[in-house]
Amino acid sequence: MFEESKEKAASALKLPKDVVLGEVLVSFLGRHSVVIENYRSIILYTDCSIKLQAKNCRVIIGGSRLMIEYYTNEEMKINGFIKSLEFE
Repeated sequence: MFEESKEKAASALKLPKDVVLGEVLVSFLGRHSVVIENYRSIILYTDCSIKLQAKNCRVIIGGSRLMIEYYTNEEMKINGFIKSLEFE
């Protein structure tokens, strides 16, 4: 119920919902790069799987030769051969 009212307020004020609701943003740059925004922490990091905790879910990137190019408190870029993206 509270999330619904936050979503309505964001819409009425024309604010970005991802910012107000803390939703994770995923942007693919082809099959070899992905940028994740609004994540909270790194749960698992191997060359074939990266699992991240977001506010409302977990994000799992599967592939090969995966590498985190950079990360900040709010954003990270992952390079490699990306085969899958899953939400838990």
